[in-house]
Amino acid sequence: MYYHFSLPLTITLVCLLLVSCATVDQQAAETELSAEEKQALLKKQQPAHWQQEKQDRQQIRSWEIRGRLGIQTKDDGGSMDIIWKQSADEFSIRMIAPMAAGNYHIQGKQDHAEIRYSDGSSRYIDDINDIFLTLLEVDLPTSAIKDWLRGLPASEIGIDEVQWNELGLINRVRQSGWNVEMNKYAGAKILLPHSIYISRDDDEDLDIRLVLRQWLLDD
Repeated sequence: MYYHFSLPLTITLVCLLLVSCATVDQQAAETELSAEEKQALLKKQQPAHWQQEKQDRQQIRSWEIRGRLGIQTKDDGGSMDIIWKQSADEFSIRMIAPMAAGNYHIQGKQDHAEIRYSDGSSRYIDDINDIFLTLLEVDLPTSAIKDWLRGLPASEIGIDEVQWNELGLINRVRQSGWNVEMNKYAGAKILLPHSIYISRDDDEDLDIRLVLRQWLLDD
C-alpha cells in the first residue's frame, strides 16, 4: 500500500548497485550561456549546442538512480524511496513500501516486464508503460520517464513545447498532455536533472515529484 493510500501507491524502488559505476557528484553547474544564447532561450529557441547534448544523453544507457518519489491524486497521496537500475534495454526495479507494507520486484526488457509480489505471486506485463498503472494506479509511461530522467523529451510521444534554462538544458517540456519540469541539474561528467515535477493537463489533481539524491553512471 502507498503509505496512507487505499491503492497500492506506496512503493519503494530498490535495486542492486551497478558494477563499476561512477557516482555523479551533486555539484552546482557554473557554466552559463552567452547573452545571445540567453536571448534565444527567452524566445524558446533551441540552443545551438542541443543536438550534441541530445546525443550525449541518449548514450546514457546504463545507470542507476536513487531518490524520493511522491504522488498526489485527487483522493490520496504519499511518497516512497526509489532506486532504479537500467542496463541498455533491461531493467531491474524493487519497490518497498514504508513500514513493511509490501515488497515488489520488477524485471523487464524493452517491451515486457514481470512483477513479483511479496506473497510469492507474480504478474506478467506485455507493455512496460503499464508498470505504474498496475502497481500505483497512475497511468505514468515508463518509457517516457527513462527519457525525462536523462533530461530528454520522451522519444515515443509528441512534443508540444520545450522551454530551456540558462544553461541551454531543458527546463520544461509539454508532451501529449504531460507537463514536465526539470530542475537542479548537477553532475561531474554530464549535468542531469535531480528534481522532476510531472503533471497532466486533463487531471489538475495529479502531482508527481521525483527528487534524486544520487545518480550512478556506468563507466
